[in-house]
Amino acid sequence: MRITTLCMSTTVQRTAVFDRINMEEVNRSIHYRLDASGKAVNAARVLNQLEEHCAFLICPAGMENMDEFVMLAKADGFEASIIPVPGRVRECCTLLEKETGRVTELVMDEPACTAEKDKELIAKAEKRLRNELQKALKKSDALLFAGTTPKIWPEDFKVRVCKSACDAGVVLLVDFWGKELLSVLEVCTPDIIKINAKEFCGTFCKTEIADTEKLIRAVADKSRELNNCIVITRGGDSTIGAFRGKTYEAPTERVQAVNTIGCGDSFSSGFLYEYLKTRAANSDEPDIESALAKGTWCAARNAECEKVGTLYE
Repeated sequence: MRITTLCMSTTVQRTAVFDRINMEEVNRSIHYRLDASGKAVNAARVLNQLEEHCAFLICPAGMENMDEFVMLAKADGFEASIIPVPGRVRECCTLLEKETGRVTELVMDEPACTAEKDKELIAKAEKRLRNELQKALKKSDALLFAGTTPKIWPEDFKVRVCKSACDAGVVLLVDFWGKELLSVLEVCTPDIIKINAKEFCGTFCKTEIADTEKLIRAVADKSRELNNCIVITRGGDSTIGAFRGKTYEAPTERVQAVNTIGCGDSFSSGFLYEYLKTRAANSDEPDIESALAKGTWCAARNAECEKVGTLYE
């Protein structure tokens, strides 16, 4: 199996562990770790743990500190095309509190590039990225495209990427929402839309739907309308899936959580992997129940680890 993952918000993840965090005091960590991250980076790591060399990662990286990201990516054994762009790789800091089990993530977005020379470099980087993607799609069974796209890239970037994947005939899983997703749907339909309940309601509904049965009906209706698969994760609550209008619901696995950051990305990897596997074995008809179970298992294993986006430390 071969899956291309595309991450436009490449990240250096700093995970710091504390006994307890006191907001009005100096807090010293017990230890901390550095990892290559970003939604599709996390997904690629999990895919490679499910099947060696399964994932091929494409991502831009800010030239000012890209050496650090490249070093971390190499340590994880990524097969990747990392494309230099102006600016910095963004940093995220995960804070884990052992005493309470609480976790939070601080995201420091990369600054926008406004100089004319930067714009020229970004245009060249975009051309290279799209060429790399076209080559990768020819060898891939699927494209997993997840996360935000920084404002340095053209507004229609996601639309053109998704259209390329659909035209190439590969399975397309997207994990983004709102205007970006609606813009894509005006041009093409991803095979799988994986978002959380708040994102689904924010994209397709006028108000948030708190009632599970109403949410299931709404997801089923949208899946039937789009003739695709929609998967809605809900944290510790059951996961809702719909495939061409047929609905599914899968319970989450209860674990002693260490770090829940990256659980959604790990779920996406497991779901897509099993979706492709069962689809190939069953005349292009995926087994959604098995895919939900695999995604749930991957998310649970990630929650048990300090490292973000992984099945094991």
